[in-house]
Amino acid sequence: MVAQEWDGRKLISSVYFEPDEQGLDLFEAYLLSLKNEPVRLLLDLIEEEFRQVVIPLIRGGDRQNIIDRNFSKLFRNSDYRYSVSQGVIRKGRKEEKLLLMGLTNQDLLKPWLEIIEKTRTPLSGILSLPMVSEALVPALKSEHKCVILVSQQVPSNLRQSVFVDGKLILSRLVPIASFYQGDYTSDVIRDIEGTQRYLVSQRIVDRNDMISVHILCNARHMEKFRLKSEDDALFDYSILNINDFISSEKIEVADEQDFSSVVFCAQACRKTFSNHYAQNREKKYFYHYLTSLGTKIAGIILLTSSIGLLSISLAKGFLYESSVKEMALLQQKYESKFNQLNEQKIDSDISTSNMKNIVQTVDKLKQTYLRSPRELMAMISQDISLFREMRVNELDWIIATDSAAIDADEQKLKKTNSRTRKSRSRSKRKNKLFEIVTVSGNLLNFDGDYRYALSLIDDVENTMKVSDKYDLVQVIKRPLNIESNESLSGNVNVKVNSRGDLNKRADFTIRVVREVNLNVK
Repeated sequence: MVAQEWDGRKLISSVYFEPDEQGLDLFEAYLLSLKNEPVRLLLDLIEEEFRQVVIPLIRGGDRQNIIDRNFSKLFRNSDYRYSVSQGVIRKGRKEEKLLLMGLTNQDLLKPWLEIIEKTRTPLSGILSLPMVSEALVPALKSEHKCVILVSQQVPSNLRQSVFVDGKLILSRLVPIASFYQGDYTSDVIRDIEGTQRYLVSQRIVDRNDMISVHILCNARHMEKFRLKSEDDALFDYSILNINDFISSEKIEVADEQDFSSVVFCAQACRKTFSNHYAQNREKKYFYHYLTSLGTKIAGIILLTSSIGLLSISLAKGFLYESSVKEMALLQQKYESKFNQLNEQKIDSDISTSNMKNIVQTVDKLKQTYLRSPRELMAMISQDISLFREMRVNELDWIIATDSAAIDADEQKLKKTNSRTRKSRSRSKRKNKLFEIVTVSGNLLNFDGDYRYALSLIDDVENTMKVSDKYDLVQVIKRPLNIESNESLSGNVNVKVNSRGDLNKRADFTIRVVREVNLNVK
């Protein structure tokens, strides 16, 4: 058991514990010194197996039942097992590729987990080193489909992990005794060749497929590996100095390393991996840790909010006190003014009720009867602007209580003849106000064609009536008087000279009435 403490990418310390009674006691004392800091357990065991299976592409409970049946077949006596999906096969019936992994001897973990449970150390998860090493495959930058990563975390065991298309297929941990004495490089190459024969027998690769082999080793073994791997037709060897690889991964260590454990521990600490083997009962103190952490964060948020609310309350209190002082001064000022006016008051016969009615009447006049000509004149201007040959010379706007009023002062009524057309028939009712606009103007470039001029004025009248914006639209004066009591002479079929008669004018006057809506404020 190796305990490593990390600060980001920097290794702080490493502590080793032997699997004996003294080592277990030291491990317990070490965990007690952590003061309930969460830990992860990274496994690099011979007793870990990997199997690829293919199942129908289904979801939900049926898929989990199939996985459980495969677990019962392959890892019958183990509680530590894990499955990961590796893609879908779309040839014929859709199927899913799964990698099943598990421990064949879970008793190896029992003494260490009992101490973790005893010390109430928050265990966030139990991770598999080969699955963690899958995150290093992109950094190897291999051009081949199949990649073998060879590493050694301790002197006695050699790890070979096989990846196809970047996915872990299998991993083997075999004993090796020649790291310090013996022909170490020959033993490693021989074991790699054995792995290649197994891959061919399982039809994972073809016999002639090139396999990329990446060996993480120390400086004293590099030259021997280069000599052994030259001119090999089956493997594309890449010999990597473990310390150079550590530097390329931006991992900070104090001393040079002979083994690769630092690389995988840094991956396990730096990146977020899903838990592989830890049971819920073994993670209960980690759940307590998360609950405690959440409670602390919530407490900090509540404390910050309380301080903020307290500051706001204090600020409001100071403002309230200053407002009270200002109001007291204002009260004294008005009391003094009132006393001064009270001494100088003049008796009046007007009662308070009459004064109130006067004030209300003035407010009513301001809100209702004081009208602006802007709205109605804008409406009329929009309608007349449709006819470009018309020029407006004068606009007279008045407010009257009768729709037939002509003069604002005398309120005279104009007699309308039988030919006058009204857009609406409205009865005379009391308590009404009308806006009345008289529009006077003439036609531009008039050439003496009275028929066209009369037609144009009729079009204007009809357009304003159809718009339904006015209560009354009437033409008071036309370019040519066509009333029944007037005489008209001349030949209407005679064409007008192209030059036109400059002395002739086509004047018109239109009267527009709109009722004022007294309910609008």
